[in-house]
Amino acid sequence: MKIDLLITNGAVVFPKQGVKNVNIGVRDGKIVGIFENAEVIEANEILDASGLHVFPGLVDAHEHLGIYNSVEEDFLDTKQHAVGGVTTVVNYDRQVESYLDFFPRVQAIGEKNSYIDFTYSLGILTEQHLDELEETVERFGLTSFKFFRNYEKQLNGKFKISNGLDLSSYDLMRILEKFKSVSPKLLLAVHCENMDINRSLISKYKAEGAEDGLRTWSLTSPGFAEAESLMSTLYLNKVVGGNVYIVHLTSAASVDVLESTPWLHEKGVKVETCAHYLSLTEDSEVGLDAKVGPPVHSQHDADRLWEGIKNGTINAIGTDHVPSSRAKKYGGGEGVFDALYGFPSVGSLLPVMITEGHIKRGLPLERIAEITSYEPAESFNLTSKGKIEVGADADFAIVDLEKKEIITPERMHSVADYSVFEGKEVNGWPVYTISRGEMIVKDGQPVMDYGRGSYIRRSI
Repeated sequence: MKIDLLITNGAVVFPKQGVKNVNIGVRDGKIVGIFENAEVIEANEILDASGLHVFPGLVDAHEHLGIYNSVEEDFLDTKQHAVGGVTTVVNYDRQVESYLDFFPRVQAIGEKNSYIDFTYSLGILTEQHLDELEETVERFGLTSFKFFRNYEKQLNGKFKISNGLDLSSYDLMRILEKFKSVSPKLLLAVHCENMDINRSLISKYKAEGAEDGLRTWSLTSPGFAEAESLMSTLYLNKVVGGNVYIVHLTSAASVDVLESTPWLHEKGVKVETCAHYLSLTEDSEVGLDAKVGPPVHSQHDADRLWEGIKNGTINAIGTDHVPSSRAKKYGGGEGVFDALYGFPSVGSLLPVMITEGHIKRGLPLERIAEITSYEPAESFNLTSKGKIEVGADADFAIVDLEKKEIITPERMHSVADYSVFEGKEVNGWPVYTISRGEMIVKDGQPVMDYGRGSYIRRSI
């Protein structure tokens, strides 16, 4: 029987294994064979990838679609994911209402509008969310959730949620215990930041009339505030025997903690950082466009994060992508304490990692594939994603490492009017992006209609 697609003559990047000159066979959206170049395979279509590198499609396991815009709008902006080689997204959302009522609505919106495959992580905010956890997991195939240490003691006050959790250390423990009782596959993504320190420093710098800029923002949540919260999270997870994913690590202090306490994260712990913490600093000219929580810090912090990636201390890369416009970001004012958190960034993830990681720092391509595809998929129970092997989904980002282009919102096919990487020259834009065997980007241009993405149910 003929296969549907044969990808030939490319340098195939296998996570953890290296780069091999082999051909890939696809049928019915799946990888059905990996063949030596001399083998003769009949195919309905042949894609000659000569001079190109074939990566597994990227899995961005940390985004926030539907925060500053409607979720309908943000799913319609997912073409920029595909242009950047991202074929799967894990979207984070948080609501006060029952997820049994809420989730069917956003799932339907994603299936109608999304250009790529998607799933969700939902924030645990209320006792109702905990009470309904097992039904939520069973009904929707959701196996990952989020714990916001940055909202500790704020839900019932600042956010006026009458039945909100304290999001205290005790809540963290009992949620991990609840997860463990349901399934070891349930994952709790944790935002680590000591907010007593953060809120006190914000008050201090506001009172002092601190000057605007990323440096002041960095001072409001220093690396040690993250590291202290990280140590607490790791220890409590160790006590419970839970399964945590540390989101958006930012600091040298946190890398120091991880490297000096391997016994705290020898199992049940995965650690993520983001491209902006690796390639932007508090001195970057982009200024408050890059205001995010937690903040970007110094060049020393960025260098230590790269070391953590090289030695395996950091497992995954996400984007913390938040679609917005400059008008929305600065709608409440242009000062350091007025601008909104977050920025759009997903379309540039792979080119930035190839340029900053591989070309500038010698990070092997298979390590880039591991941290941008394989590990996020493994962590989030996406069993058919993030790898190039028989039986996996035929998702690929096929890249020209030599081609240089300038990052602009237009190049990323984004509706956003800015990028924190705007003007940066990078190598490694995908020439082709393939999702479940279907070419969705050709010669750098999206070629399909919206709504072709599928919701991914995960099994426990």
